[in-house]
Amino acid sequence: MLLTAITLQTRGFDVSYYQGAVSQDTFNCLHNNGYSFAIIQAQIGSTFNANAISDYQRAKAAGIQYIDFYIFPTTAKDARGQVRDTIQRLQNAGVMNGNMIWLDVESIDLFYPTYAQNQNYISAMLSEMSNMLGANRVGVYSNWVQWQSIVGNGWTGAQPHQIWYPHYDNWQSFADFQPFGGWTKPSIKQYQGDQNECGTALDRNFY
Repeated sequence: MLLTAITLQTRGFDVSYYQGAVSQDTFNCLHNNGYSFAIIQAQIGSTFNANAISDYQRAKAAGIQYIDFYIFPTTAKDARGQVRDTIQRLQNAGVMNGNMIWLDVESIDLFYPTYAQNQNYISAMLSEMSNMLGANRVGVYSNWVQWQSIVGNGWTGAQPHQIWYPHYDNWQSFADFQPFGGWTKPSIKQYQGDQNECGTALDRNFY
C-alpha cells in the first residue's frame, strides 16, 4: 500500500482488541464514509484477538477493499512462536489472502531494557513473519521517537520492510515524516488517534 501521489490519497482506519467486535452496521457506515482500508489488531500481548477474524469478514462484507492485521508483541513469549501462532490462526481462518501483517513497535515498557536485546527480538519476529508470508507482506508500525527509545535510531535492521508511522498532526500528508531506522519514505501515516465514528473508536490513517 504505497502512496504514489498526494492526489491519490486513500483513507483507512485501524481498530484494536479494546473496540470489541465491530458491528456490520459500523463497517458499512465506515465504508460509506469513504474508508477503503482497515488494519485490525490480531494479537495483543499474549492474547489472540478473538474478534479479529469476524471483524475481517464484516469489513469485507461492507466492501472495504484492503484489510491488514497487526501484532502488538510481548517479550513474555518466544518471538518466533507468537508470530507463528497468530499467523497460523489467521491462515486457518482463510483471512490471509495477499494482505499484510504489521509489527507494532511503540511502547518501551513492553520491550527489553537494552537496544541489542530489542534488535534481536524484533529481527526474530520480522524474520518469522517474512518466512511465513514473504518479506513484501511484512511491515513495521513505529515513529522516530518510539524507534529511538526501543532500538536506537541508528539501527536499520528492519528497513527492508514498509513503515507505517503515527504522528497526530491531523494532516493527510507525509511532509512531516522524519527519516529514522533507514526509512526515508513511509507507506502509511496514522494522522489522528482515538476518534469516534460510526459507533466505534478508531485511529485514522491514509496512504
